[in-house]
Amino acid sequence: MDRVLEIVLDVVIPAAPDRKNAKAVAATGAASRAHASPKPSERAASLGAALPMLVALPDARERVTTVAFDRGGVLRGLGWRVAVESRGDTQHVVVSSRRVHTPGVTVVAPIFEAALDANGIAHALFDAAPEPFREALGSADDLAPSATLVAMRSRWQWPRDGIDVLLTLDEDLHEPSAAQQEMVARDTHGADAAPPPDLAALHELRVSAPWPEGEDERPIVDALFACAGDLIGALPAFVRLTDALERASAGSVTGDAEAIKAEAVDLAGAATAEAALVAIGRNISVQWFGNDAGVRDSTNGEFIHQMRVSQRRLRTAMRIFSRWCDEAWETRIEPELKWLGGLLGDARDRDVFVESTLPALAAADVEPGRWDAIRDAANAQRLAARARLREALASQRYALAALAWLQWLDLRARRAHDAGSAGFSLHRHAKKRVRRYYEQLASTQKLTAIDEASRHRARINAKYLRYTIEFFATLTSRRTRMEVARALARLQSVLGDGNDAAVALRYLERMDAEPYQLGFARGWCEAVKRYTAKEGERLLRELGAPKVARGA
Repeated sequence: MDRVLEIVLDVVIPAAPDRKNAKAVAATGAASRAHASPKPSERAASLGAALPMLVALPDARERVTTVAFDRGGVLRGLGWRVAVESRGDTQHVVVSSRRVHTPGVTVVAPIFEAALDANGIAHALFDAAPEPFREALGSADDLAPSATLVAMRSRWQWPRDGIDVLLTLDEDLHEPSAAQQEMVARDTHGADAAPPPDLAALHELRVSAPWPEGEDERPIVDALFACAGDLIGALPAFVRLTDALERASAGSVTGDAEAIKAEAVDLAGAATAEAALVAIGRNISVQWFGNDAGVRDSTNGEFIHQMRVSQRRLRTAMRIFSRWCDEAWETRIEPELKWLGGLLGDARDRDVFVESTLPALAAADVEPGRWDAIRDAANAQRLAARARLREALASQRYALAALAWLQWLDLRARRAHDAGSAGFSLHRHAKKRVRRYYEQLASTQKLTAIDEASRHRARINAKYLRYTIEFFATLTSRRTRMEVARALARLQSVLGDGNDAAVALRYLERMDAEPYQLGFARGWCEAVKRYTAKEGERLLRELGAPKVARGA
């Protein structure tokens, strides 16, 4: 096993709907049709036909069962993967390290590999491992299966720009049922069965190439991105930051167990503004791609909310670092993310309208039941907005935009690396941006005296300042990180309530509402906007000035 660089893509085929889920599927019918699947026996052949440059490897198509082992997540946390692959009557253990090169590109390096006896996998694996691994593990008895996946695997060589690319397709990738897992534990062939009919069929494509020690990785990464682009052009394929085995070990093979919220940005080692942009881009990518599959495949609206937050954070980051908005960003990425942001915004606004604003409006009326028909109509419009969003996320347009962002971020990381410490000072850039957004917000006129559009602009300025402080949190004073950031979050939330009321009124004015309902809603929404403006004004008066620590 050689050290390789790898890009992972998913081809997701939804399961056939049952009657209980007919309405939900109808709401996302366009997205489902985008995933229409050929018969299992035809998938590998159709891929080869779509990409004639592929060279099938001899005897490459086989059923593979992969069992990952861990010790309560400790090994995965260290970036180690311990996996046993079973092919027919043979078992093989592969222990490797995995680290992020740039988001979407993973470095996989071998630690050791060996054939195993069918009996006592955990102990045999432990005995065959090198000493550092055994020390980290502690005891063979601590080693336990963390995930099991079954797939039909096919492999091709893919010569690309002088690079020996390997394409691996795992078809019908699924976690076996409890009965099948028991058969696997008894070393039978129960896992050879097809996935249960109620599971969505997942097909994973791994595009990899050797990266010998001492060689420049850039031509290899370029070749991998080019191959990924061709695959997206030929299939409904979507780039993922982690592969299915890692997601299964974390609790979900499809990666949609729960929505992913923003984490703190790690600026360690970032001496320049450009290096900070790369670190922030990495952080945002985790939130973005941690939620897009959930938006596409789940009915949980929290995925929509968190993916929308990721896009807002990205737009703010590119505003902060506008100096680095090159032609590729402006022509290939920004217009596509604006399109995506509009769909996310419409879906999220309608979620808030149905789940929050309308119930509050009805509760304020002496006859809340008179709003039931409006709520039903609003919910139908919400489902339609979600269907449009899911269709977009199941499209080639979205897949190419997502890949373009990851490739752009990789190129930006290269330039930041080449510049070293010679680029723009991170501290000076952070101080300048924090001061600018604070002054814009602090100069806002009395919120109770300005119009709705101006209050919305103040809310956006509060969002810019809050995200900027969060991005540069490690460079700011403790008071800024704690008190100022918390006050900004409160201000943004209060003004957001007022904006939600304004959005709700616009929706109602376009619906078949009774004159009484429109009149009641106008009065209620005006009261909400006045209250939030007054409360926002108080918070703004009390907002302290943020401070960035001294630096180079």
